[in-house]
Amino acid sequence: MQKLEELYQWQEARLKKKKLEKKIKNLPEKYELAQRESEAQAVETEHEKGREMVAELSRELKRKEDQAAKVENQRKNYEKKLYQGETQTAKELEQLQMKVTQIQKEEARLEEEILEAMMHLDEAREEEEKTAEKLKNERNRNEAVKKEYEGEKEELEKEVVGLEKEISRLEEVVEDPLKQKCLALAERTGLRGVVPVEGSSCGGCKVGLSAYILEQVKGGKEIVTCESCSRMLFLSSK
Repeated sequence: MQKLEELYQWQEARLKKKKLEKKIKNLPEKYELAQRESEAQAVETEHEKGREMVAELSRELKRKEDQAAKVENQRKNYEKKLYQGETQTAKELEQLQMKVTQIQKEEARLEEEILEAMMHLDEAREEEEKTAEKLKNERNRNEAVKKEYEGEKEELEKEVVGLEKEISRLEEVVEDPLKQKCLALAERTGLRGVVPVEGSSCGGCKVGLSAYILEQVKGGKEIVTCESCSRMLFLSSK
C-alpha cells in the first residue's frame, strides 16, 4: 500500500531525526572541549601563579637593591669623613673605620642576596614563559576542537532541519489513524510499527511470513500485520 510506504518514510524520518538530535547532544567533541577547557583553566591558574611569583620576586629584588643603595651611600658618607679630615680624634677615626667595615660586610651580604634574588627571578621568569607558551598551545588546540565541533554540529543540524521539512510534508499525506496505529505498535514492539517485507520475511522481527500473508501484502488492498510481531507490512516500491 502506498499509504504504508509513506507512513514508513514518516516513521524513518522521525527516528533518524531523534537519532541525530541525540548525536548532537552527545557529540564527543563537546565533552573533549569541556575537558580541554578544564585543563586550560588549570594551566592558566599555574601561569597566573607564575606571574605573581615574578612580580613578588621583582619587588623583593627592588627592595634589596634600594637597601644596598642606601647602605652604599652610608658607607660613602663615612668614608668621606674618614678620608677627608673631617674627623679629628683617633677614637673617632677608629669608630668610623669600624662603621665602614660593618657597612662593607652588610654590602657584601646584600650583594649575595641580590645575586640570589636575581637568580630566582630569572628562574621564575623562565618558568612563567613556559606556562605562557603552554597556555597558548592549550588555547589554540581548544579553538581547533571548538571549530571542528561547531562544524560537525552545524552539518547535523542542517540534516535535522531537512528531516523536519520531510516529516511535515509526510504529516499532510499520512492519515492520523495510521500514524497513531504506527506509534502504538512502535511503543509495544520497539522502534518501528511499520516495516517492509524483506524477501519472504518480516522486516521487523525477521520471522518468515506465510504464503497467505505474503499474498495479502502483495494485493495491497488492506493493512496486513506480521503474525509474529504485529507490525504493519508493505512491499517497498524501491
